[in-house]
Amino acid sequence: MIAEQEVQLMKAAYGILYEVENCLRTYIKYNMEDCYDIHWFYYAPRIVLKRPPSKSFENLLFSDYETYFRNYPKAFKNLPSKFYTQLRQIYPLRNKISHHHLLSLSEFELLERNSTFLINFMENNLNKSLITSYM
Repeated sequence: MIAEQEVQLMKAAYGILYEVENCLRTYIKYNMEDCYDIHWFYYAPRIVLKRPPSKSFENLLFSDYETYFRNYPKAFKNLPSKFYTQLRQIYPLRNKISHHHLLSLSEFELLERNSTFLINFMENNLNKSLITSYM
C-alpha cells in the first residue's frame, strides 16, 4: 500500500512541475512574440535556423525549452548561467515525476528550490518587459 505521505509529496511535486512548465511556455511565447512578432513560431526558425519548425510548440519536450534560450539569444538576453544549471537539474526529476517514481525528500527540495528560482526569475523579467513596453 502507498503511504499517504508519498501521495502528498508526489501531488505537490506534480503541482510544482506543472507551474514551472507552464511558466516556461509563457515566458518563451511572450519573449519570442516580443522579439519576432505575433507569428514568431513560423517566422523565427526560418530566419535564425534557416528551416521551418520541426514540431508544434505545444508538443515540445521539457528539455526542448532550453533550445529556445540558446537558439534565440536576441529574445532571451541576460539569462544567467544559474538559470540553465537549475533548469537542467530539474530534467531527471521531471522524468521521475512523469513516470510515477517516488522522489526522495532531497529531490523534492531540489525541485522546490530550483523551481522557485526559475519561476521568480521568469516572472520578474516578464513583468519588467511588460512595464517597459507600456512606457
